Amino acid sequence: MFSDEFTGRSLDTSKWNAVEQHRSPGNHGVDYWYKSANVHVGGGALELGISQLGTDAYGGSRVDSQGKFDFTFGTIEYAIHVPPTIGHLAAAWLQAANGLTPGGVVDGTARDGEEIDIVETFSTDDKFGVTVHWDGYGADHRQSNTVVTAPGLHDGTWYHTFTLDWTPTTMTFGYDGDVVRTITDPALISQVKEFPIASNEIISYAQGDIHDAPLDWHSTMYVDYIRIWQ
Repeated sequence: MFSDEFTGRSLDTSKWNAVEQHRSPGNHGVDYWYKSANVHVGGGALELGISQLGTDAYGGSRVDSQGKFDFTFGTIEYAIHVPPTIGHLAAAWLQAANGLTPGGVVDGTARDGEEIDIVETFSTDDKFGVTVHWDGYGADHRQSNTVVTAPGLHDGTWYHTFTLDWTPTTMTFGYDGDVVRTITDPALISQVKEFPIASNEIISYAQGDIHDAPLDWHSTMYVDYIRIWQ
């Protein structure tokens, strides 16, 4: 029902937004932005880079389909080259189209919308986080996290696949064809529209120091494709 193989020479803006946004302080307290200038398409891939903007100021990158495409239930698959984790991380995720607390109501569940992190490569080791967040990002914020062992994540195969099979009663997460987490608690499964996101984040819990990252293609997250079936 939705896909992008990134075979062109520029981002398809009918599908994606290249986000320009100031973020909260990132790794080691640096000033952190999403910068649209760090988003490129070429060589059959989406390239999400990292740049230095000034002393202790860095830009990451994000594309999302907010306002252009969202869905409820189905299978989403990302094929991603994960860069080394040096104060930044590759992430593929979904966000609720109407937010995590629609109408400002905190209902104690994720059923009215959640952040679904299919992969966050926060570690220098071959592992990543699979996390769901609900009820906003303030005092009522809740989350459920699993750390996944991921052989070859940082070495060997260039692209790895990360998947979510999402039904009204189950969310099943996969890595290179293997199931790595299954959620069946009805309180943790969104029943509303979500939109896909891919991002290269400079964030406090990413291991390593962003000041040591090479900030060239070695630090770039490459996405071969994003595909959604229903």
